[in-house]
Amino acid sequence: MSAMLQQTLQTLMAHRLRSLLAVIAIVWGIVSVLVLVALGEGFYQVNTKSFAVLMSDTQSVYPEMTSKPWQGLPARRMVTITEAEMRQLEHQPAIKGLAVVYENWEATVTDTQGRSLPGYVRGVDGRFVTWRKFKLTKGSRNITPSDIKNHNRVVVVGWQLANIAGLSLGGQVKVNAVPFTVIGITEQSEGGFRMDNDEQQVMMPSPTFTDLWQKNPSMLLVDPAEGISGVVLRKSLISFFAKQQHFDPTDSRAMYLPDFSQSAKFFTALFRGIQLFLGISGAMTLAVGALGVANIMFLSVTERTREIGIRLAIGATPTSILLQFITEGGLLVIAGTGIGLMLSCAIVTLMAVIGMPDWLGIPQITFDAVMMALSVTGVLALMAAYFPAKRASRLTPVIALNARA
Repeated sequence: MSAMLQQTLQTLMAHRLRSLLAVIAIVWGIVSVLVLVALGEGFYQVNTKSFAVLMSDTQSVYPEMTSKPWQGLPARRMVTITEAEMRQLEHQPAIKGLAVVYENWEATVTDTQGRSLPGYVRGVDGRFVTWRKFKLTKGSRNITPSDIKNHNRVVVVGWQLANIAGLSLGGQVKVNAVPFTVIGITEQSEGGFRMDNDEQQVMMPSPTFTDLWQKNPSMLLVDPAEGISGVVLRKSLISFFAKQQHFDPTDSRAMYLPDFSQSAKFFTALFRGIQLFLGISGAMTLAVGALGVANIMFLSVTERTREIGIRLAIGATPTSILLQFITEGGLLVIAGTGIGLMLSCAIVTLMAVIGMPDWLGIPQITFDAVMMALSVTGVLALMAAYFPAKRASRLTPVIALNARA
């Protein structure tokens, strides 16, 4: 075996240019597969994170307007629900918890110098920040039960508003000329999905909000009890509020309960499809590289026909000829694969250091991607080396010896 390996290495070194071209073809294929799949993985991860709020079990509830008369009451009535009425849901067995949210899009938000800022105000509790998947910058804190109880004048602000106003933790922002201390700043969200202009919001404790404005809640977030599906939860909520607010339970316009689950599944499948497409594109490039190896091996068989004839004439078996050519092809593929893996890691690392667009995320080479590349390479390499080797092993010594006569 060692003699065959030594002979194979000598043959490859004797045909350096041909061997180099074969290695380059494999390197290019490996790099194409891994870099494209790494880009696809980064794209998938960053965009599924941005859709995390859609994939959660938390249900949003928006009171709207009735479209049907009910028990003597006219249609086109605005459904207005107080916080106390919403809190009655906490006694329902299908409900684990809820967060009442107030909104004021007409509030005046300014910095300490009185300059107007493009923000709007929400009155929330700490659960709202958690359920909406907001991440806070280092040193930030969420709104606490103590802030709620004491009506503290503290706010958590969106990252874009903080950048525009130059706000930092411990700084101040004014809402309707009332100063509030900044206790938290949200992190810049990844991906392209946004909800309700979250990056420009000013979140304060809900009791502090009601001290400034006598408004009813704008929305409600409901966390279902364990084992309660989204369909069951929505039916339970509609039934509860229809009875409480006196509207037709079949009136789909009275309450808006968005179902994002199907959209989330669609986009998740779409992102995986894009990743799969990139992987297949890279695999096709790798197949072209393997085809190059096969062509070079066929050329090698053609050029060495007389050599093969001599070896067969002096007692070499077809199996030994087959193994030698497979070994030559295997060594070329192993060298190309090793170099390709290292080069791919270097390119992906460089991309991460340089930085990619937010919507594309950070490229990631996963173990599955490496195994896929190795599997595809192994299959294609075996085919690329086997058929030329099989042709060489089937040569008749007399015909091979006369090939260049």
